[in-house]
Amino acid sequence: MSSPTCEDEGLPSWAQSWHIPFRNMMIGDMVLGKGNFGEVRYGAVKVEGEDFKAAIKTLKAYESKNDRQNFMDEFRILTKIGRHPNVVSILGACQHDDILYVALEFMPNGDLRTHLRNARSQDDDGQSSLSSYAKLIQFAFDVAKGMQHLAALRVIHRDLAARNILLDNQLVAKVSDFGLSRGEDIYVQTSQTRVPTRWLSPESLTYNAYTSKSDVWSFGILLWEIATLGATPYENITTKDLMSRLEIGYRMAKPSNCDDEIYNLMLMCWQVDPAKRPSFNQLVTRLTSMADNPNEQTYMRMLPKTEEYMHMMIRPEFDDN
Repeated sequence: MSSPTCEDEGLPSWAQSWHIPFRNMMIGDMVLGKGNFGEVRYGAVKVEGEDFKAAIKTLKAYESKNDRQNFMDEFRILTKIGRHPNVVSILGACQHDDILYVALEFMPNGDLRTHLRNARSQDDDGQSSLSSYAKLIQFAFDVAKGMQHLAALRVIHRDLAARNILLDNQLVAKVSDFGLSRGEDIYVQTSQTRVPTRWLSPESLTYNAYTSKSDVWSFGILLWEIATLGATPYENITTKDLMSRLEIGYRMAKPSNCDDEIYNLMLMCWQVDPAKRPSFNQLVTRLTSMADNPNEQTYMRMLPKTEEYMHMMIRPEFDDN
């Protein structure tokens, strides 16, 4: 990639290979989202002579020192992860007028949770508008492959959930949102950073300890989200009561439309002992079999009528905590 020009300020030495001159970056007016320490705008970048649509994350010059460090930590994780077909990948970055711009792949079909919930709408015969449960298995497979890549790089995501999975123009699912990610085997949180309780493992809730196996627990919750077309996990349990329920062995029930094998995979992810949970390598192997042999066994039953999802509640007040 290009070296910095006089119009740009320098990126850190570890990020130089991802530098894009500011003149090769177009930042649009449309805001795609806002985070804890910046915003994401629709735009485009030119990389090695090729134009790409992009989601461009920015950090304003007036943000706090802590926000800037958090943003730089996420930027570093993105450069470590590199490019993978099931991870929202970095395209490049630049710093201009004391503002850091990080360009990511643009995902035109939004996040998986919204896609699943929209699929609850019924067509003329009362069926879910989602065309095939084979596609649901494919979503799970895509995410598992993305997380397999992160685990191989010793990156802990810490915020794996359907809301943080984005869909490209072919509905390929890609892991995104690395604002809480850490590039180490074991991470013990010491700050007051807000974390999404309903997706966390018991050891994360109790000891603030995170490993790849705590990401596996979260993957089990994500599987449940997929099987219920985006229901809110533990929708009848308050956040403050959740840990005590998990300690006495409570686990979410099998969704009515979910095959035993898929539910058993969830339960494996929800083992109390992290060592007993499958690795992402093992999850990819299991889901590969399901994705490659859709006619040998029905992993999820026929698409239920839309009204059958009504008990699988969406609780916005619990959605992100």
